Parts: sequence; C-alpha cells; structure tokens
Amino acid sequence: MKKILLFLTLCFPLGMSAQTPDWAVDVAPILYANCTKCHNPAGIAPFSLLTYNDALNNSMSISDAVFNRRMPPWPPDSSYSRFAHERLLPQQDIQTIVDWVNGGSPSGNLAQAPPTPVYSTAAVITNPDLALQMPVYTVNAATDLYRCFVIPTNLPNDEYITRVEVLPGNRSIVHHVLVYQDQSNTCITLDNQDPGLGYTSFGGVGSNTATLVMGWVPGQGVYDLPPNMGIKLLTNTNLILQVHYPGGTFNQVDSTSVRFTFSSGVVRDVTLAPVINHYGSLTNGPLYIPANQTATFHGQELVSLNATIISIAPHMHLIGRSIYSYAVAPNNDTIPLISIPDWRFHWQGFYTYKQPVHVPLFSQLHAYAYYDNTSNNQWNPNSPPLPVVAGEATADEMMIIYFAYLPYQTGDENIVIDSTILNTQQPIVLNPAIKTPQLYDPFPVPAANELDVQYYLPEQTDVTIEIFDASGKQVRIPLSGINQQAGLQTLKIQSLGLAAGSYTIRLTASGVTRSKVILVN
Repeated sequence: MKKILLFLTLCFPLGMSAQTPDWAVDVAPILYANCTKCHNPAGIAPFSLLTYNDALNNSMSISDAVFNRRMPPWPPDSSYSRFAHERLLPQQDIQTIVDWVNGGSPSGNLAQAPPTPVYSTAAVITNPDLALQMPVYTVNAATDLYRCFVIPTNLPNDEYITRVEVLPGNRSIVHHVLVYQDQSNTCITLDNQDPGLGYTSFGGVGSNTATLVMGWVPGQGVYDLPPNMGIKLLTNTNLILQVHYPGGTFNQVDSTSVRFTFSSGVVRDVTLAPVINHYGSLTNGPLYIPANQTATFHGQELVSLNATIISIAPHMHLIGRSIYSYAVAPNNDTIPLISIPDWRFHWQGFYTYKQPVHVPLFSQLHAYAYYDNTSNNQWNPNSPPLPVVAGEATADEMMIIYFAYLPYQTGDENIVIDSTILNTQQPIVLNPAIKTPQLYDPFPVPAANELDVQYYLPEQTDVTIEIFDASGKQVRIPLSGINQQAGLQTLKIQSLGLAAGSYTIRLTASGVTRSKVILVN
C-alpha cells in the first residue's frame, strides 16, 4: 500500500491532477468566446484577459465570478425564458475555469492557444442610410453619470430601421447607451438649461413623448431586426443618446455615434412601447415605497392585439430588486416572458427572444416587481432610507416593461433570431421521411474563421454541438443543451480560432449522436 501511495504522490503532486486544464488549450477558448469583448485593453471591464499573464494575475477573481455566475453578466433567468445572444457559460466551462485555478493555473503550451482576438472600433455598417454623432464630451464624474445628447435627424420622411449599430467613442468609459427619439423640443430645452454639452437625466430622458429606439451594452454588435420588420423613425425627430459613464471617470473624452440602415421596401411596423408601466398598469398602486419597508407591485394589461413579441426590456431604478412578467392566454396557458431575480440597474438591457413569442388577442399581461427600501439593500441611494415615489430622479423609482411587438402572422414563432443561427424568413418545413436527427457536411471546406453547420431535427429537442481535435480532446462547445424547433437548422460558428488541422464536429439530439470531419486552414 505504501508503494502505491508513493507512486501516486510522485505522479500526481499535491494540488495537481492528471486532468488539470491549462490556459492554452482549455481556458483561452472560453475567455475569448465569452469574456474578452469587454475584458480587453479598450473595453469597459477593469482588466484585460487577452493573454495568459492577464488571466493568471486575475485567476482568483475570475474563478469566483464565474462560479457564482456574476460573470458574464446576464440578469435574465434562463430557466424561465430564453433570449438571443445570451451571455451564459455552460457548467462544463465554469468547472474548467475553477479546476484550472485550483490546479495552479498552468499555462500549457502557449503555441497551442487560439489566435488572440482583435477588437476593432471600426463600423460594421460601412454605408449607413443615416449616421449621427454626439459632440466630443469630456467626462469628469465622481459618481455614475447619465448624460443625454440631442441630435436632430432632419429626416424629410418617416423611415423604417432594419439595422442599428451604436459605436462608443470611448469603450473604456461607455457602460451602456439608450437611444430615444422625440419629435418635441422638450429635450432641446433641457439641453439649453444645462451648462455644458448635453444634460444629465437618470432613468428616462425627461420627456413624456420620447420613445425608446434601441439599447447598447458592451459586447453588442449590430442589431438586426427580423426579416421584413422595421422600427419607425419619425420625420424630423430628434435622436437622444443617453450615455452611462461610470463614477470615477475623469478627464476622459467620448463622442459616441449611431448608424442606421433603412428598409428599401415595405416592412412590418415594429412598435416599442412601455406596455406595462407604473402610470396606468398597477393594480395596487401608486408606486410608493415607505422608508425601511419592502413592497411588491403588480401590473396588468389586456392584450388588444394578436401579437408577436420580439424583444422585452424591464426598467426599474435602485430600490428595485426583482421583476418578472408573463402572459395568460385566453385558453389559460401561461406564456413566460422574462424573469430577473436579481435586478441590477447597471446591467439592464433590451432582450430579444431566440424566436418571437406569440401572445394571442385578449391575453392578460402580468408583471410583478419587488422593491427593498431598507438598509439591507446595498444599492439604496439614501442612508438612512427615505420614502421613495415614482419619478425620473436618481432616488425615485419606476416599474416599466418595454415591449417590441407587431401584429402576428402565421410562422412568426418559427423565425430564428439567435446570432449563432442564420435567420430564416419562412416557417420551418418538416420532412416526415426523416425520423432521426441528421448532420450534414459543414462548409466551407477548409474553414478559416467561420463555419456553417446544417442539421435536421424531426422534433423539437435539446441540441448539443461539440468540436474535438484529432486526439479526441473537446476544444469547442458551440451549443450546449439548447432547445430548438423541429426542421432544418443552420448554425454559424464565428471566430473558430482553431489551429490548422482535422477536427470532428459532433451533434447530439434526441438521444442520437452524429459526427462529421471538418478541416481548418
């Protein structure tokens, strides 16, 4: 027995394991795919993760953040509803990072690491139909600053937006951007009354007639509306960019811009509206939270349209702690819409469904929001707590849920919006002759930085797609247990970052496994 123990000690030193992941092969692909869009030298995150030394120097905080699911930041509960562009780490990736840190954070063979991502600040929409830019603004803010900049569009006619790209002028200080439009001069008046460029406004932009057009958060690229859909930009409307700059930002300049592509033909009109709101939806209002108390409010609205919902955006301030929303159809079916169990004002967003959600006519929309106006709430802006009422100010509160919706058409729920899956304008057509999942030859051959993978699902099911190298080692998980509709699907895998060679791609669905060989140059 002593000889066996001695052998094990010599082969596997204390604190190490034969299966300890290394940075080059195991950890770098995870960080590059999920973290470095923010954690790069020009990003909003406090440190870069592009190199092994970057990761090594921050290894403990990385392990803690992913283990407790604080990073990547993704407030919606994925067990309640699913959205496109989700920043979610599979449990296997989380365990890989934790094991790497616990195993001493070995580098591995750095030559085997994938190519270091390069993040460009150049525009993707190179020929926009409209490009607007705020003036150069110098930020000096000891606390969080929400600065609004009014930019006239001078549009001679209404236009329908099909693509939007927000380009932060200084990615290291732009936390998020909300894009509004307003045909009134209210925001211009507020701008004129505030010294310096723009004006400060927390929550909304200070105009009751302003409507939200789009939001941007770090890591987000071009936002594409689903096929044949568009958001109306009104004649001669003013665009208002509300930019959030973090506290502790001094002597930094920014000049954020936004680019639009308009439809060249007839499109379906997408409406963005605060359908649930504390002004008229509350069944137990008004929105008032006494000092040192908690409160839950319920909002309800009757759906007067056979609707397709493509996006949703809850909005509260600092006292808010959780919010969720669902619909009850006339047949009493419950349609989950969104749940954010741990509300963080700094991480709010506009969430687009993986596939549009059909909410039938005469459904009832419901929302519940919980507020904590006690000293136990670390985000409480008042110490000691003070009574909180509805309003635009920092210490006020809101309960709003924006919906992006349009009249329903047959097949809307089959449109795929997720960025990893190619959009399809037609409902998925099933082939009854195919009884089991099929995987077709990926293309192009050989692949470089992008790969299209087609597969067929005879029924709705959970899908996992993995990539293995020639030795059988798993190197990528493009999909991990994602529930998908039946039919022909196409997965676009971008930024492969694999060394040249032969790999195997494996599809697992409905208890069936299919594999194909892919070549990378």
